[in-house]
Amino acid sequence: MAQSNRNCTYREHSNAECETVPAPGALLFSLYSRLVKIMARIWDQWLGRRKSAEQASRRRYKTRRRCRVEQLDKRQLLAANIFHNELIPEDVNQDGIVTAVEALTIINQMNRQSSNNADGQTASDSGRKTDVNNDGQQTPIDALMVINRLNRRDGGGDSFDRPDNSVDQPTDETTTEEEEEDTTPTSDESGDVVLQWNDLFGELLADSVENQNPGYASRSMAMLNLAIFDAAQIGENGSDAETFYEYEFSVETDDITTEVAASQAAYTVLSSLYPDQQATLDAFLETSLAGYENDANFSDSLTVGSEIGNQILANRADDGSDAVVDYTYSDEVGSFQADPLNPDVPVWGPAWGEVDTFAIDSTDAFLPESTPALTSEEYAASYNEVQELGAFDSTTRTAEQTEIGIFWAYDREGLGTPLAIYNDVLLTVAAQEGNTLEENAALFAQASVAMADAAIVAWDTKFTEEFWRPVTAIQSGDLDGNALTEGDPDWTALGAPDGGEDEIGFTPQFPTYISGHATFGGALFGTLQEFYGTDDIAFELTSEELEILLEDPELQEAYGLDLDDATRSFSSFSEAMAENGRSRVYLGIHFDFDDLVGQDVGQAVAASVASAFDTDSDDDSQWVDFDRDPGTNNQGGGNNNGQSQDELERQKSRNSRLAAVDSIFANNLL
Repeated sequence: MAQSNRNCTYREHSNAECETVPAPGALLFSLYSRLVKIMARIWDQWLGRRKSAEQASRRRYKTRRRCRVEQLDKRQLLAANIFHNELIPEDVNQDGIVTAVEALTIINQMNRQSSNNADGQTASDSGRKTDVNNDGQQTPIDALMVINRLNRRDGGGDSFDRPDNSVDQPTDETTTEEEEEDTTPTSDESGDVVLQWNDLFGELLADSVENQNPGYASRSMAMLNLAIFDAAQIGENGSDAETFYEYEFSVETDDITTEVAASQAAYTVLSSLYPDQQATLDAFLETSLAGYENDANFSDSLTVGSEIGNQILANRADDGSDAVVDYTYSDEVGSFQADPLNPDVPVWGPAWGEVDTFAIDSTDAFLPESTPALTSEEYAASYNEVQELGAFDSTTRTAEQTEIGIFWAYDREGLGTPLAIYNDVLLTVAAQEGNTLEENAALFAQASVAMADAAIVAWDTKFTEEFWRPVTAIQSGDLDGNALTEGDPDWTALGAPDGGEDEIGFTPQFPTYISGHATFGGALFGTLQEFYGTDDIAFELTSEELEILLEDPELQEAYGLDLDDATRSFSSFSEAMAENGRSRVYLGIHFDFDDLVGQDVGQAVAASVASAFDTDSDDDSQWVDFDRDPGTNNQGGGNNNGQSQDELERQKSRNSRLAAVDSIFANNLL
């Protein structure tokens, strides 16, 4: 019979306490239970603890994305899927090439399974990697993924990153000594350099202490992606490449390694634009080039990349982006004035409209017509709307609309300007749609150039029109001469999130017309429509602005929000474009005509830039003409020919667009 012992302990200011020591078997069970509890506590306190506020505020998006990748890696390491080809998922037969045979293999395997197993879902032939999407099942989706891969490749069934399809791939017995020593990574092993460098660019935007403004950010993004685009063109086509800029290289370019040249070109450009981030750039380049040192074309590829980067820097050296202009406010009614709530915030960008454009000939053809007259009914309607919807203490703005306003804001220092979230849109859609490296190089270059040129047009318009912001207009509303408006000297906008305690109802300090957000959005989503030839691509997007709120329940409550996550879903590009532009009205910092005309201008620039990238060599790529429905275009701004629209048509379209957008939000269809 097991015996128990008495174990007594004496505590200060207390009587002796005794407890019964259990038998050995019970003791082991007790220790095991305690161990489980300790491990759970370690998980909660260590592995599951939240990052510090400083880390979260500066690297949210980067950390979030990398956490997702790490989780996937752990899952694969701990529970390897023997039916999934990690290197080339669509290569079911593991012969180094992707053909229609792969899809047929999956279908045949499913037929065999269905005859033996009622559900036919579990792969059983370890000799075939039939689980293409790595979901643990064998379904028609796997075959469809192979077919989609073939459709994206020229000729349907060519090899996947292999130089020669006409010869058999060597077996283990015939592998040569040279092939065994070749450690140069394939594009699948090393990743897509376009996505990698643009992901880093988002980090630089947030971390750089200088040039936190939309103009410099859009210019930098365009220069970065033109460098990558030209390097990719040369890597793909050699001396026959059609590049954006012209070059005279010191080495032969017919056998250049794209990843090396593109990385070196990107590094060269960003090192000049963000010298305070040099350590980050040095480390990133070293990682990007790892494994390519034994490439026979490594040295020449580095040279080509450096020469591309330096040529682009030289081409933009005197583009007017460093001009400094003293700005004097006007006292005239209707003119842009200092923010009455934050009068010490300096003006930004009075000379940005004079910066040299990248692809469009000039801003002249894209400048919209002037704002509505202060005494017009149209102005009164816009005035009254933002006065009601955008007020700090609005009783009509819904929680959904408040969330939308904050989601797209990116006005605060440390988030990298709105270009950061537009860059995230491109990264998200490109990864989701499975673009090739060359396709991504073209997409990012076109979108970046469109946004950079659209910014120049927007700031040219802003400081040509010099129209006042809603906060000034409403506080001085009794002076506008319009019987349909009513001034409120105490009116405060909800304002863009600024991240500080001294600035309330923050309004960006440059004129209101046209909206920079709306113009950027028109250029971005217009480019995506042009590139994919459709508007109907759904995607999800996460906002760092909302991630900040998720970590601060008190701030959420102050905004009247109760967030579950920081992600919003969109069924189309036009839906995201409309929400992006409309968000500024909900913050009380723009009129609706700032938004609608800005979208028009951005889309017009996108269409023009697309034509600049449309070459004969694009016939087999995703560059297709997007057939726009003229009835869906915003009216009142420059159309694709830079022409003005009739005032009546403008009013009709404006009301129709606003009704459609607001009905979506009112019915919670997002």
